[in-house]
Amino acid sequence: MRRLLAELRDPLPTGVDGRPEASRGEERLSWWITIAASVFFALAAAWELFGSVLAGHYASSASMGIIAENMLRYRIPGPVWEYTSTAPSPSQYYCHHPWGIFWTTAGFFAVFGRHDFVCRLPAVLLSAATPPLLGALGRAMYRPLAGAVAAVAFAVLPITLAFANMNALEVPVTAWSLLGLLGFVRLAQTGKRRFLALSLFGFTLALHADWPAFVLVGELLAFALLRGFLLPARLFGPLRFPRYALFWALAATLAVGTGALYLGLFQSAGKLNELLGSYGMRSSGNEASLGDVLTARRYWIELAFTPVAITLGKVGAVVLVLRLVALRTEHDVLPLAVLGMATFQYVVFKQGADIHVFWPHYYAAFFALAMAVLVATVTPAILRLAERVRYRHGLLVAAAVGLLPLAAVARDGLPALVYARQTGGRFEEKGNLIHSDGDKTAFLHWLAPTVPKGTIVDLHTGMKATWAQVWALGGVVTSPDRAAPKGPPKDGRETFLADQRYLKPSEQEELANAYGVVTVGPYWKVDRRSPGGPPTALRFRPEEPSFFTWYFISGTEPVWAIEPDPWGTWELRDHLRFATEEPTFAPGTAAELRVAHNAALQRGDGARSGALLDALSAPLAPPRALFTDGTELLGTVFHEGAEARLTLLFRAAGPLAAGSGLSVRSVVTERAVLSTTMADPTPREVALPFAIAPERWKPGFLYAAEVPIRKRPGTEVFAAAFTGARAPKPREGRSVEVLRLR
Repeated sequence: MRRLLAELRDPLPTGVDGRPEASRGEERLSWWITIAASVFFALAAAWELFGSVLAGHYASSASMGIIAENMLRYRIPGPVWEYTSTAPSPSQYYCHHPWGIFWTTAGFFAVFGRHDFVCRLPAVLLSAATPPLLGALGRAMYRPLAGAVAAVAFAVLPITLAFANMNALEVPVTAWSLLGLLGFVRLAQTGKRRFLALSLFGFTLALHADWPAFVLVGELLAFALLRGFLLPARLFGPLRFPRYALFWALAATLAVGTGALYLGLFQSAGKLNELLGSYGMRSSGNEASLGDVLTARRYWIELAFTPVAITLGKVGAVVLVLRLVALRTEHDVLPLAVLGMATFQYVVFKQGADIHVFWPHYYAAFFALAMAVLVATVTPAILRLAERVRYRHGLLVAAAVGLLPLAAVARDGLPALVYARQTGGRFEEKGNLIHSDGDKTAFLHWLAPTVPKGTIVDLHTGMKATWAQVWALGGVVTSPDRAAPKGPPKDGRETFLADQRYLKPSEQEELANAYGVVTVGPYWKVDRRSPGGPPTALRFRPEEPSFFTWYFISGTEPVWAIEPDPWGTWELRDHLRFATEEPTFAPGTAAELRVAHNAALQRGDGARSGALLDALSAPLAPPRALFTDGTELLGTVFHEGAEARLTLLFRAAGPLAAGSGLSVRSVVTERAVLSTTMADPTPREVALPFAIAPERWKPGFLYAAEVPIRKRPGTEVFAAAFTGARAPKPREGRSVEVLRLR
């Protein structure tokens, strides 16, 4: 036992640079593992770097672009995340977090200009730097193999892959804090000034990124105070006291100075009380026990980390405490300090953790360091055993022991990356509809050059406005959550945007009769300067991305081309009670065939409508279902591609009752093969409303429901039914299973 403790205390001799020495083989193997993990994670972070910023948690990255643009346009130091007609006042500054991440994005904006990638680039670069930092930190504290396994552990976690390109708070705090810790370790090992500067530089940028860094620095200062000033020197071994004392004094000064700077800025802006109120709200709901809280979040937690990583993290925490007691190795305190920072963020601010799936992101750095500790703890025993049995490749066995559990983590991490990009980082929305806004964003990009500068663009409530939408409009002032307008425009409000699916039928008619309307798919541009009349429809033509486009621009959305839609124009005008003129060219797409069938039926051409129905029915897959009012589901078509879509084709018996709609709900019945993560227990709504409201349906007409499918891990079953108090029911059963995916 004494020999084992001695090996664990100093398993490798200290080299001339202060780090543990290692064999050339261990150095080379660890270097290649670290490089592979770092390259993989950098590629994952940069995936879709140049694509549009879409909905979900990722939309917050667009707010960074808005803030940066305002800072440069108006030469203001504070963040304002909405466009304004005049220079914002300090009362409009966002004062809930330090401003470092906003200043960083403004710097990138100044260099590169206004581009979507600017909203992501700071996070991508810092994410790419994090595995190498972990590799260097683990190598400095323990041994090269421990650092390599730490890099891999971070690179395969679902939560780190999912949010590697989200320009928010967690990524910079993690990266800069690890840089500060690396400098601190190397300072303790060598006493060199450059490592003092490196540590202070890292911690300073972390402090300017977000408040959890203050917790980490506070923990480190508390330990340094005990280690350097209060505890006997023999407890943790020799100490370079002058450098240690200088670090403590400068780090404490930086922490206090940075905190005082922001408190002063927030007070001068009149926002200090708002800051305190926001964190009071974030910490609300602490009446429930921690066990109940964690049980309620179980799926989120498992999907973000996997049960394997959770178990290894717990074991690592216990081993760290035991090592600290038995070995008194001062660097074992550092992973525990990271754990303390993560726990403070996650447990204290309960309301924030209930809303944001990425809230426990800081645990990822602890998990990586915990894996380094576990590898450092078991490797001496493995090497000694290999030596006894005269096995020459004990180091490979130690590497396998560290990496094999991470293969199980990667099994869930890689699908989580794709799933997160499909959902905008929304792993689970409590069963609510998740829509990417890909086509909506393409519509806004198409529209932006035509919007007169100096005007205000009103967004209907049904647009469900996000920062991504505001950013996509090119920098004009927007006003979200607006009702349908009446009367001539006032105060520059010439353009009104709406989603037809969330407009009442009466509102659609009123808008079309009062103003000029152009639609792209279900999205309406209402020009209040133009007189009312028959609207004109354009359509989206989804194109599958090439490999280059898939990686750099859009791997989870098609390329949304926009083109004229004469058949769509006929359908829109017909249902809004305008005179129609049937297109003279033959229909080609399924949507055109459907509308052409309706047009033929309306003019009494039974032979033509029957032929078109036959053409539409040929590719349909079961099920076929009849509803109590005579409405019929003719079948479905499932399209696999960058965005999977399920099309349900209905033949109407006539108009449905007002308020009727379509529901397609999915349930996950089994976990994914070889996955350790539980199946999502929450039923989810996936259907969007019909563009033509069911209360406007005509007898015999065909109507299609386009349902985006963002498959959850595991076996997922989708079932359809009409909703509403007087909606028709299936003749057989409560709902109709329309799709099953494994």
